[in-house]
Amino acid sequence: MIQHKGTTVIDTKRLRLRPFVPEDADPMFRNWASDKEVTKFLTWPTHGSKEVSAYVVEQWYGRREEPNYYQWAIELKELHEPIGSISAVKVDDRTEAATIGYCIGRRWWGQGITAEALEAVITFFFQEVGMNCISACHDPRNPNSGKVMKKCGMTREGTWRAGGVNNQGICDETWYSILRDEFCSRRDSCRQQGPVREIEDPGDKKAIAREILEDLSDWFGIREARETYIEESAGQPFWTAFREERPVGFLCLKETGQATAELSVMGVRRECHGQGIGRELFAAAKAWAKRQGYSFLQVKTVQMGHYENYDRTNRFYLSMGFKEFEVFPALWDKGNPCQIYVMEV
Repeated sequence: MIQHKGTTVIDTKRLRLRPFVPEDADPMFRNWASDKEVTKFLTWPTHGSKEVSAYVVEQWYGRREEPNYYQWAIELKELHEPIGSISAVKVDDRTEAATIGYCIGRRWWGQGITAEALEAVITFFFQEVGMNCISACHDPRNPNSGKVMKKCGMTREGTWRAGGVNNQGICDETWYSILRDEFCSRRDSCRQQGPVREIEDPGDKKAIAREILEDLSDWFGIREARETYIEESAGQPFWTAFREERPVGFLCLKETGQATAELSVMGVRRECHGQGIGRELFAAAKAWAKRQGYSFLQVKTVQMGHYENYDRTNRFYLSMGFKEFEVFPALWDKGNPCQIYVMEV
């Protein structure tokens, strides 16, 4: 049963989704609405002045207390101002469904921010409002928008040829959706124990690595470095943790000497953190290294005390039994001193 909540404040790790206020007109114009690249495939025109943004924000602000109206500002917590918007562009109580639209400023593309916002809104609509279906669509010429939908567990339904109109004129629309039962199964699958398997096929390795690393923008946000990890993973010993046949984490090793193997890259889906998946992967890789006759394992990461995310990574390695070996202050760059850990196998 639908229980509308209106534009409720939603907090995620990096974002605050909240109702728009009049003061948001200036950052809206500056951060995204005035950029023709941002609005290229959208259905509303690029804002030509701050006055246009002010008028739009005023309309949204005036409806903020309507229970079935959902229009969020995507506020980046570290910036304390909105960098985009996400909304329910259509709500249908009869089918218990909502269609979502979103956009963010070009400066923040490729950092997983839109997926983080969409995941939060999907969760809100299923868990708080009681929706049964969430959908979204994109112009096929804008495939990155579809990647956001796929990353959030949505299924591609198909393409409606010449089914819409945007700033490029009449356009095709590729539609994605997710049902409440699918959402619940997706969440529950990460809590169920599942196998860790060694993967042999290079193509499968790259596909799994890409799917998971693109979900971890806080750690793998630099595209060039991420692509290197993905390409190199194809030729490395590779383990994947599964939950109901869905890959939720992976780990790769590489030989750095006759007696030493290095944990070259490891990732676990954000939604599955804290569930022991990293420990399962590491146990499988360590057992393999021992069978292969390696004496030591090593791993590199950013030294403790520089970034919160990497501090958690450091603590994980220490909990696995790694010991601090040496710090190389300029191996990567001065702002990211390289900590090397080692352990006996």
